[in-house]
Amino acid sequence: MSHDVPPSGAASRPAAAGDRSSMASGAPRWRRALLPALLTGGSLAGIGAVMAGLLLYLSPDPPVAATPDPAPAARVAPVDATGAADGTPGVLSTTAAQDAAATVGPGGDGVPLAEAAPAATPPVPAERPVDAMPKSAPVRVRVPSIGVDAPLMPVGVTRSGEIEVPPLDRPRLAGWYRLGPAPGEMGPAVILGHVNNRSGPAVFGRLRELGRGDRISVVRADGSTAVFTVDGAEQASKSRFPTRRVYGQVDRPALRLITCGGVFNPRAGSYTDNIIVYATLTARG
Repeated sequence: MSHDVPPSGAASRPAAAGDRSSMASGAPRWRRALLPALLTGGSLAGIGAVMAGLLLYLSPDPPVAATPDPAPAARVAPVDATGAADGTPGVLSTTAAQDAAATVGPGGDGVPLAEAAPAATPPVPAERPVDAMPKSAPVRVRVPSIGVDAPLMPVGVTRSGEIEVPPLDRPRLAGWYRLGPAPGEMGPAVILGHVNNRSGPAVFGRLRELGRGDRISVVRADGSTAVFTVDGAEQASKSRFPTRRVYGQVDRPALRLITCGGVFNPRAGSYTDNIIVYATLTARG
């Protein structure tokens, strides 16, 4: 969005040159003598303000503790209609940052999804988290509110550093990122799936309908079930994929479900965005 802005300093200028001439010729001498003093004082005040701002800008920021990303950190724009994994995380431009939402929204059926600001953290848990579970590979994911009951396969990272995706000819299969936590373990587990293929909707075709409070169940190889509650959802550009928000360490067992969204680009053979659902472990079965 653009805004009409007057030229710098325009608001402080006199309306016309003729006004200045009449003022100079008819004003008392003390007024004419006062004008340079006022202009000089205003200039010095302006310089002082600029210098104060410059010093503030140049002052070192307080140290911030770094949050480690899981290793290896995949370049993630994980799922598109052709099974390709394109889109390298990039830097959010100033204009985009101004347009971005400050935090991850609640999501929900019929609720527009927005991209959170780059520094936004994952959403606050919708319910109280429970303690982490021992490591066990996930074998099935169930999301009753959107009709998902799908087997899981482990996926890793390709030689080019991009996250693998399930085979496109198995659209009802979802993938668990095996180089991160298992669902139920401490940290953010990641499950991804296709939104569609040339035959129609795929496993996560309705993922954008999930909203805060919805349930996700993950059946694990040891027979246990990890139950997650959705905290929120966002739609993020693949060129600005929020790697730290998705894969960064958290102080609770968490889950991310990811698929494609936005506009399909036939030339690139992929969608422009990713739909990302954030959830927290709230029960164990």
